[in-house]
Amino acid sequence: MTKHIFLSVFSLAVLLCGCTEQKTPEFSKSELRPGGDTTLKRINTRTFIHPSENLDLDQQLDFWDGFSFFRDPWVAAPAATTDRDGLGPLYNARSCKACHIRGGRGKLVGEGTHSPMALLFRLGDLQNGDAVDKHYGGQFQPFAIKLAKPASLAAEGKVKIQYETITGQYADGTTYQLTKPNYQLVDLAYGNLQPTTVISPRYAPALYGMGLLDAISEIDLLAQQDINDQNQDGISAKYNRVVNPKTQQRELGRFGFKASQVSLASQTAAAFVNDIGITNPFFIRDTCTHSQLVCQQASNMGGHDTALEIPEKLHKLTVFMGAHVAVQPTRKLTSEKAQQGRALFYLANCHSCHTPSYTTQSDYPIKKLANQTIWPYTNLALHDMGEGLADNKAEGLANGREWRTPPLWGIGLQQKVQGYQAFLHDGRAKTIAEAILWHGGEAEQAKSAFVNFNQQQRDALIYFLQQI
Repeated sequence: MTKHIFLSVFSLAVLLCGCTEQKTPEFSKSELRPGGDTTLKRINTRTFIHPSENLDLDQQLDFWDGFSFFRDPWVAAPAATTDRDGLGPLYNARSCKACHIRGGRGKLVGEGTHSPMALLFRLGDLQNGDAVDKHYGGQFQPFAIKLAKPASLAAEGKVKIQYETITGQYADGTTYQLTKPNYQLVDLAYGNLQPTTVISPRYAPALYGMGLLDAISEIDLLAQQDINDQNQDGISAKYNRVVNPKTQQRELGRFGFKASQVSLASQTAAAFVNDIGITNPFFIRDTCTHSQLVCQQASNMGGHDTALEIPEKLHKLTVFMGAHVAVQPTRKLTSEKAQQGRALFYLANCHSCHTPSYTTQSDYPIKKLANQTIWPYTNLALHDMGEGLADNKAEGLANGREWRTPPLWGIGLQQKVQGYQAFLHDGRAKTIAEAILWHGGEAEQAKSAFVNFNQQQRDALIYFLQQI
């Protein structure tokens, strides 16, 4: 049976892309501990929030201190607790935890009109990738702090979500359904969106392993760049170049769904100011636009006009926590079914974008993350994912069809830890199979391979992904 599977997959790969045989790399024991020495010793299905296994006691205390700023809700300023005030004036959530439940992905809302937290909406311009909406800025914020009467601050509005069902069929005749969302911003408080404004949904990602991704050498990443597809494999990895908000220099982007942040520190800072309304060492002003006069007034009355709402020391603690959320060990990766799926993963060429392994920089400043053999299954590069996933929003060098390759490690634990699962940039896919079926553009060949697999092969590939 195993021989039959391998022969049929090889024949399929040649048929689909005309490629020569791709050898499946020999299995390594290091795959069982995808975060290297930082990997959690035992699987924990209660939460993703665990400190890296190799931290000493003092570092664990710093981790939990940083966690308090992730967990606890912020309040409007001025307040008695100056370390926790500064919320808003406009915001998406009161805490990081509200969007990253148990350190994973937040709870999605269904059809209807909502003020969602875990699903936020970035705003851009169809004609100018660096522009934002004149009235609403770069991110839509459905909540606002309450002000003392007679002043009143309006939230920016709500989101109306509708779904369309798309039916398809595998090569063996098995049918499948995909859910296509449609998003509309409604009850707008500050006027209409500009005619060229585009909205891009972003579903809060899981947090584990972020520090290890930050520790991958830029040289190792750029070695995978192939903008003009010189090797003619249909895949043209491209790395984003974005402005570091602290240095104002253009650097390689690696965090965010379009790789628009250069480091974990800047990604954390951007989430603080955009999602919660907390000024910080990277972003020193609230996001009120010129149309939002009451928001500007509320920002000036907050008591932090001469100081940041989260200062450097506390921001660093939060980043330290984020850098050391441990990756969980693999599950039944050595089983026959998982190993069959592993072979299918390589033969379908999934690894061309989802690069399996790296060794982190030996000179990375955070020593506990340095020189670690890790298995995140991502190249952190931008790829054209086709019209089905396009949002028409440009960010840096990323165009409206391009997304950063997300890491795959731990995706099989979503259901067990969170009690639900959702995939892709807006959570539209409720299963791993649905996520694969949404792939297009540069990933069209890999999707076609999956569609042409028989049921046993599809199950084996998905089983492998659930174990890594």
